[in-house]
Amino acid sequence: MPSIRRTKTSSGSTAVQAVEYRKRKLVMLKHFGSARTEAELEALIQDAEQWITEQTGQTSLFTPSQKERVLHLGVTRFLGVRYQLGYVLLRDMLHRLGFTVLGKGLLLDLAVMRIFEPSSKRRAIELLERYFGISYAERTLYRMLPKCSAHKDAAEKIAVSFAKQHLNDQLSFVLYDVTTLYFESFEPDELRKPGFSKDNKANQPQIVVGLLVNPDGFPLGYEIFKGNAFEGHTMLPVINIFRKAHGVATCTIVADAAMMSLANLQELKEHNLSYIVGAWVANLSPAVI
Repeated sequence: MPSIRRTKTSSGSTAVQAVEYRKRKLVMLKHFGSARTEAELEALIQDAEQWITEQTGQTSLFTPSQKERVLHLGVTRFLGVRYQLGYVLLRDMLHRLGFTVLGKGLLLDLAVMRIFEPSSKRRAIELLERYFGISYAERTLYRMLPKCSAHKDAAEKIAVSFAKQHLNDQLSFVLYDVTTLYFESFEPDELRKPGFSKDNKANQPQIVVGLLVNPDGFPLGYEIFKGNAFEGHTMLPVINIFRKAHGVATCTIVADAAMMSLANLQELKEHNLSYIVGAWVANLSPAVI
């Protein structure tokens, strides 16, 4: 049975060898190298132990006192990196918010990936596998996408319910703003149209997104509009849809100067809604002031 031999060399190093007695003679089976430090010596001994196990097929009866600290590159293959902690935290957040009742694994994983690393939907399923080891077929993605809009109302009700129950929000004070989302295409359609782009992509079709949040920035609802829609014309439709869906009698809306117009202010008053609008007074007409 081979054993490990440690012997001092003329240079003062410690040589590590696998040896065996044959006919009363010590035979060296393999020389693993010479160590000058304790760490090097431990690594060589571990190499020797592994070699003996591979050659004889027998493992030691005793548990090694030292933990494995050496990565044996010769028998190691890099598979990738997994960010499981980030995935678990984000999925747990979705569960606490209540979105898991939607029961759509891929939809929720796309939301996780959007937070973790924003990208296209197609690239998102590639990143899900790379970062988290979660695999989806591309055809599954394309089958699901047309059905996503059907979950909008349910997702909004979940968000509003969480805001009421856990954030003590009575929906009496909301903030409104818009942004634009452009598409990697130059072919417009009925919804995606070129317009004023906040991404400096004036030649590419886009959509306008109107978002309502509470004072803490928690999203409450959104609507989408054609890419060439004037953002000042989006606020009232979003507010009215939101009030009707959630039974909001009155509230105060905070918006920026782009929403300011005499028609908007008049309609807000007619619907018994208060407003706070940030704008340069010097740029406003006396009628609006």
